[in-house]
Amino acid sequence: MPLFQAGRACFARGLQQTLRAPARLTRARSFSSDVPKPTPLQMRRLFVTSAVPFVAFGIVDQSVLLYAGDAIDNTLGVALGLPTLAAAAMGQVLSDTCGVAFGGTIEAAALKLGLPLPNLTDAQQRLGSVKRISTLGGVCGVILGCFIGMSNLLIIDLKAAERAKKEKELAKIMKTVMEDGRKAFECDRTTLWAVEEDNNELWSTFASGVDGRLRIEKSTTSLAGWVATKNEMVNIPDVAQDPRWAKNVVHPRDYETKSMLCAPVVVEDKVVAVIQLLNKLDEDGTAISFDRADERALKMMAGHTAMFMSQLS
Repeated sequence: MPLFQAGRACFARGLQQTLRAPARLTRARSFSSDVPKPTPLQMRRLFVTSAVPFVAFGIVDQSVLLYAGDAIDNTLGVALGLPTLAAAAMGQVLSDTCGVAFGGTIEAAALKLGLPLPNLTDAQQRLGSVKRISTLGGVCGVILGCFIGMSNLLIIDLKAAERAKKEKELAKIMKTVMEDGRKAFECDRTTLWAVEEDNNELWSTFASGVDGRLRIEKSTTSLAGWVATKNEMVNIPDVAQDPRWAKNVVHPRDYETKSMLCAPVVVEDKVVAVIQLLNKLDEDGTAISFDRADERALKMMAGHTAMFMSQLS
């Protein structure tokens, strides 16, 4: 019985609230009808004053997102091998943090612009039409601000991080070719020259016995450039007797190049690199010529190198 009475009391309260609902709705409508409607000028001013702070917020949000994401992609992304989307997510975190930290500052700065205020009463500000215009202004403002902030994409080098990641992986391949090639072919120096089509150059970070990055022109005036241009292997017993030997290339001091063997690294019918072997050594450490067996072995090495470099394309 007590349970039945409790249920009946609950039902009675619900019924009373339901019966009172039309009265509350009537009072709300009466309140709305009693409040003077804002003029079109007030509505326009409300739209502008609602939009301007969000325009500034959108610009700041997108700018922080793009520059922070780009910086993270070029640093942590390259060092740790993070995908670009991970860098973008980290940039978004920083962007949202700045929005929370400086949102009030941005709004205060926007108010200092001296924009004409709508001068709405408290009652008018509670009207549904006023709330909708205010929300619409904010939405339009943040969209416009984001589009303006996206103009930073015209300045940022979007391919810088991708190039840095590829160069890092390519540097590993260069180092492997340098170390393994020198041992396998019993030669003095081994270099993997990467072809850079944009600058019409060949470059290498790792050349055994040489520090720093080397660059040579991709042309027939050097043996490596000739191989890259003609897509053919060369075996030179004495480079001094070959007109293609580039004497203008900076070589280590007190180092004399005698014999050379070069092979192209081809990916999809395109030369992407050149493997260069210098000075095959005999048991006494004297430079001798490379033989046919070396040519066959270098072709195999070039094929394996092409497989790895194809993953960077």
